[in-house]
Amino acid sequence: MNGLDLAKNNLQLRECKKFSAQINCSPQELEKILREKISGGIFIAWQIQNIIRGKFDGEKLLLEENLPPNFDDWLECRIFNEREEIHLKRSGNTFSGRYVRDEDGTGNFYVDSFSQLLGENFGLTTRNYIDSDAATGLSGYVDYRFVAIDSVKDGD
Repeated sequence: MNGLDLAKNNLQLRECKKFSAQINCSPQELEKILREKISGGIFIAWQIQNIIRGKFDGEKLLLEENLPPNFDDWLECRIFNEREEIHLKRSGNTFSGRYVRDEDGTGNFYVDSFSQLLGENFGLTTRNYIDSDAATGLSGYVDYRFVAIDSVKDGD
């Protein structure tokens, strides 16, 4: 289901088996970690002055305008596709975060949602994982990840 279809319909509760692992690496180790963990996907990095977009082809980062990656300026980055995501934040000279992969199976509930990006003809599909608190019995979102960037127009 594409993002626009998600936006037109009610949220649907779904289930999968979720694998998650912590990641800690230096800026110099980042591309090696990406090659080991994720098969490829959309790439976004936040800098103080800019947002960088591109793709990861499974081997290397391919940034807009063929810019070389400058890991020293990155504050946060995400690499994601339909099945998995790496989300890292910088703390000093270390990137810390997690790797999440959806697998076939049961045990973790989620809903997918879609939001148009401000002023863009595209929107972001996110997967929002749900769990309950044993002490209160209340359920809510406990984690989320980026899934896809889709067109907000039919047929694009």
